[in-house]
Amino acid sequence: MKSTVVRTLLLAALLNVPSFAEKQYDADWADLNRHEIPDWALDAKFGIYAHWGPYSVIGSWEDNPTVPQDGNYYTVGYRGIYSRNADDPRRVAFEKRYGSVKDGNGYRKVCEDFTAREFDPVQWAELVLESGAKYAGTCAVHHDGYLMWDSAITDHCAGKTGPKRDLIAELFAELEKRDIKTIASFHHARTYKFFSGWQKNFSKGTEYAGVDLLQPDAGDYYWFLGEEQQFAEKRLAITEEFINKYHPSVIWFDGGAKDNPTDILATFFNMGLRENIETCLHNKDRQFGDTMGVYSYERGYLRPPMLTHPWEDDATSSVSGSWCWWHGCTYKPASDLILRLCHLTANNGGLLLSLNPRADGSFDPEMVEQLKGIGKWLKQNGEAIHGSRPWKIQGEGHVDRTDLRYIWTEKMPHRYATPDVSRFDHTDVRFTTQGNTLYAIQLGIPSEGITRIKSLSFKNRVGSENRISAVELVGHGPVAFTRTDDALEVALPKQLPNDIALVFKISVKGQLERLLYQGKR
Repeated sequence: MKSTVVRTLLLAALLNVPSFAEKQYDADWADLNRHEIPDWALDAKFGIYAHWGPYSVIGSWEDNPTVPQDGNYYTVGYRGIYSRNADDPRRVAFEKRYGSVKDGNGYRKVCEDFTAREFDPVQWAELVLESGAKYAGTCAVHHDGYLMWDSAITDHCAGKTGPKRDLIAELFAELEKRDIKTIASFHHARTYKFFSGWQKNFSKGTEYAGVDLLQPDAGDYYWFLGEEQQFAEKRLAITEEFINKYHPSVIWFDGGAKDNPTDILATFFNMGLRENIETCLHNKDRQFGDTMGVYSYERGYLRPPMLTHPWEDDATSSVSGSWCWWHGCTYKPASDLILRLCHLTANNGGLLLSLNPRADGSFDPEMVEQLKGIGKWLKQNGEAIHGSRPWKIQGEGHVDRTDLRYIWTEKMPHRYATPDVSRFDHTDVRFTTQGNTLYAIQLGIPSEGITRIKSLSFKNRVGSENRISAVELVGHGPVAFTRTDDALEVALPKQLPNDIALVFKISVKGQLERLLYQGKR
C-alpha cells in the first residue's frame, strides 16, 4: 500500500498534477470558495428527496386533528407531545398510545414505533429513475435529531432504534446502481434549541419531574441534550460521520451555518476529492455566503424572479405544503410540477421536490402517479430541461409576479411562494437553450390549433442572421410555421404529443443570440 501511494505521488509530481494534499481544502472561507459547482449540478434541474422519519408516525394518528398548513404540526409533533398543556391534541394522542409524559414516556417511544417495515429501497430508486430526477435522497436528520442511518455516535438512529436498519445505506446503494447522484439534507441545527427549551420548561416545579428529558441518563440516548457547546461538537461529529460514511454528492442545511460551517464544508469537499465525487452544496437562504454552491429557496420564498447565480426551489409534493406525510395528505397533479419545473428552468433555476412517504416507508398511489407523470413528460421533452441554459428572454405571458399565498398560522397569516402555476395558460411561453438550439415551452394548450410566440417575431433577433430555419414539435416532428412582425405562428397537428406543455425545438441560421447566463457563477 505504501509503495502504491509513493508511486502515485511521484507520478503526480512528474506530470505536474496537484496531489490530494495540494488540492484539499482548508477550513476557512477564502479557501473553501475555490470550490466550483460541477457541470452535472448545473445540468440536473430536477432532484428528489423526502421528509421521512419518526415524525411520520405522528402524522398517522387519525385522532390528531387535521391541520393542513405547512406540515410542521406533524413534522415537529414532539412540540405537542412535550407541551405542558395536557389538552394539546398531539399530547392526548401520544398518551393514549404510550402512557403519561409525566411518567417518563417521551419521543423515544415514537422512534421505537418507526419500524419502516414496508421500506423497499429498490422501489424507491426505481420510482426516482422513472420520474426523471437526476439526484435523489432523503432527510438524513430532521429537527428531532433522529439519524436515518446506523450511527456509531448515538442510539437515537435508525440503525439502533425503530427499524434497526441502515436506511440511508440501503437507499444510496440503489440510487448509485442507477447512476443517480445522492443528496442528504440536515435539519439538526435547531434541535438543541427545541429540546433544551422543553427541559427548562419542565424543570419549573415538581409536576413534571418524571419527564424523560429531565432524567440523569437522558443524554445517553438524546445526544443533543447537555451544554450548547457539547451539542455543537456532537453535531459536527455526526455530520462528518455521515459525509465520510455515505459520500453524498449534494448536501444542504436548514440552519447549517450556525456551528462549525467551515469544518463541515472542508470535510465535504475533501471527501469529494478523495472519493472522486463532484460535490455540490445547496446554499439555503445564502447562509454560507453569496458565492458558495447552488442557492436554495424554500417554496421560492423571498427568491428574486431571475438570478444569474444557479439556484433551485425546494417544494413539496403535497397540496397543503406539508413536508411530511399525514393522514389527510393529498398530492399536486404531475402537471402542476411540470409547469413549475419549466418556469424555474427558464429562469436559471431547478426544482428539488420533497416526497411524503408513509411512516412505514410505502407511498400513496397518488404520489406514485405524480412522479410517473413527471417522468413521462420528461422522457418526451427532457432535452428542453436537462442540460439546458436560459435564453436572453426568459419567457412571455405571466412572468412578472406569480406569487401564491400560503396560509401559515394564525399569528403569521401568510407566506409568499412562487410560482402559482394556476395562472399559467397558453399565452405563457418559457425559453431554454442547448448549444445553438432554442426551445420554446408553451405552458398551456391553445384551443384554435395555432401557437403564437410574440418573443420570436421578426422584431426580436434570435440569431446572427435573425432567421428561423426549422421548428419541430418535440414528440411529433417538424411543423409548419410563419414568422411575422408580431409573432412566430406555429400550426399544431391534430394529435398533440401531450396535453400539459408543448415543447418547440427551434433551429436558427447562424449563431443563436447570446445566452443571458452560461457560467457557473
